[in-house]
Amino acid sequence: MTVALIANQHRQAAIEQVTPDAQASVDAETLLTGSEIDARMWRSVCYTIAVITNGVKWAIYGANASDYSDEVAIQALTNVAAAAASSYSVAQAPYAYYRVKIASNVGGAVGTATLRGIAKG
Repeated sequence: MTVALIANQHRQAAIEQVTPDAQASVDAETLLTGSEIDARMWRSVCYTIAVITNGVKWAIYGANASDYSDEVAIQALTNVAAAAASSYSVAQAPYAYYRVKIASNVGGAVGTATLRGIAKG
């Protein structure tokens, strides 16, 4: 959490944001590194994925344990075509932790995607 002191007033950051580097998909569903959001301080969560090359499948997972040992798929693997984007959002985040996993749309065809995740009050 970021806190700034401005003119003797405390102001809290309005969002938590994750913007991992572009990552390549593989045939198996794998974690998109850097996509994790700790939503315990926030009410809403939103992810947007932008696919750069070849199609990619993406899935959203939620958990209440910080090690994701109790994770469940909130959005099953969904296809996103090359040069397209897709979003997921929830206004009252029911889970404490969120993350994204990706996989190639077509076996052997590596896709590349970027992701932006935001949690806010």
